[in-house]
Amino acid sequence: MALLDGKYEVIGQRPLEGGRTHFDATAPDGAPLRIEWFDLPAAQEPSFERYRRLLKRLKRDDLAAVHDVISRPGAHYVAWERPPAGSQSASDPELTRLLDAQGYAPESADVRRRAARERPRLYGLAFDGGRAATVGVVEPTPQVRPLRGGRTPTGPLAHLSGTSLSWGIAAILLVASVVMLLAAFRRFTVDAAVRLPDLAGTRAEDAVGTLRDLRLDVRLDAVASDETPGTVVALDPSAGTELRPGRIVRVTYALPPGQLAPTEVPALVGLAFPDEVERALADAGLEVGAAARIEAPAPAGVVLAQALDAGSTAGTGERVDVLVSMGPRKERTFVPDLVGLTADDARALARVAGLGPDRIIEERVVASNGAPGEVLAQSLAPNTPFSLEDAVLRLVVQAGEAPGRDTGGAPDVVGMALDEATATAVGWQVQVQRIGTTNLPEGVVAQDPGPGVPAPPGSPLRLTVNAHPVTLAPPAVFAVVRAPLPRRVPYAWAILPGIRLQTAEVWATTLDGRRTLVDRVSVQGGEILRGTWLTTDPGPVTFELLLGDVPYGEPILVP
Repeated sequence: MALLDGKYEVIGQRPLEGGRTHFDATAPDGAPLRIEWFDLPAAQEPSFERYRRLLKRLKRDDLAAVHDVISRPGAHYVAWERPPAGSQSASDPELTRLLDAQGYAPESADVRRRAARERPRLYGLAFDGGRAATVGVVEPTPQVRPLRGGRTPTGPLAHLSGTSLSWGIAAILLVASVVMLLAAFRRFTVDAAVRLPDLAGTRAEDAVGTLRDLRLDVRLDAVASDETPGTVVALDPSAGTELRPGRIVRVTYALPPGQLAPTEVPALVGLAFPDEVERALADAGLEVGAAARIEAPAPAGVVLAQALDAGSTAGTGERVDVLVSMGPRKERTFVPDLVGLTADDARALARVAGLGPDRIIEERVVASNGAPGEVLAQSLAPNTPFSLEDAVLRLVVQAGEAPGRDTGGAPDVVGMALDEATATAVGWQVQVQRIGTTNLPEGVVAQDPGPGVPAPPGSPLRLTVNAHPVTLAPPAVFAVVRAPLPRRVPYAWAILPGIRLQTAEVWATTLDGRRTLVDRVSVQGGEILRGTWLTTDPGPVTFELLLGDVPYGEPILVP
């Protein structure tokens, strides 16, 4: 079965006067249609476009039974719905007034009503303003047959000779053949498939023009995207698909986030980050922005505040910043420098810092320095705060007397120059491995076996000797001192919910110790105080926040 414009199944057709063709067809959903196809010269296309807009308006107001009306190069037609059985001709004052305003006389419209209380609708309208095309089926042409009793019919055909009648029938058949050939050619032209080009990245206006040149219908959809505004992001169907003219192609183009239709910001406080937050924002057409984290009484991962208030309006695709809890603040403590103390004194100080006996571990070794029971090293850095919840202190303690050089075991040559170490290790087979690094002192940095370790006479003594590499200056090297360039140093603090409105001061301290007031603003709980400081000072900058002249939060060190 032939398809008209790639989507309507043709059941029958017949030519009409004025370059029109009538098609009996069915829509893709099976609805019966009456299609009027117009072969128009280019000069009449603007008039048909006005005709199309009028029918679209009447269809929108439910005054016209129009399934679709198409106006594009090579295709101008109206698909009318079939009037229901039993409908009768009627008139409607509003419809008559609208048609009269557009220059259409009442006889150019086919207006019908199905039931007495139903509003009339338009089921046909002549494009040229003449009489509307009939909706019924065209009856077949009557043929001349002898009447009963051998009598011939009277009328014009009775006066035609057999030869004339034969020539007339031949002419009619010739014309019908030409019409069928033209219709077949038009169906071939209309139904020819086209391949959808790849339009990603092109301007939406250019893409629409390209698709319409291919006689395809276009639907435009905007989407929030970081791509260039107004450019094509996607096609549906995808590029490379073969389509028949008249098919709909959905073109999705980019708009900056926040410029699409407004949406309501959901309530995020109390939701789990990130799963519940992402789901709530996605349902509203929004995205997750920056997430700041602070210690708070709420469980870890729960949202404490949001940058855009719940219930406020934001553009589709806009990002919403949130403040997330890291859980309750952990108790912190520190230990002093324990190296050089006895193990008992080090344990006592660790217990004063809050560490339980099960969190203090001793490792006893025999070293070349330190008195018996003296702490040689500690695992926790001295005077540095750490969480008391999961801290473990390891103490390295001298197990006995520090071995000397005359104990009979391996001599202690670590720290000596190679010549001195060789002279000291008399009777040992000295083996040297050389390294070169500035991270260690020069001379012997390690030995195997260790100091005081017994070994048979003449045993090997493997020494690791370090020699600092000599730095050679490249020739013709010169330095250019450039003036410091201005830079913007960022800072940000999250203000805990519940803090009343008060004055906040942001101070910056540079590498040379100079302290500068950066900003003075009013803040309250639930807000995020952020900004930048323009400076030419090199090196790191430390920011401090004062709320009501009281330090708030931890200082921020920015490289």
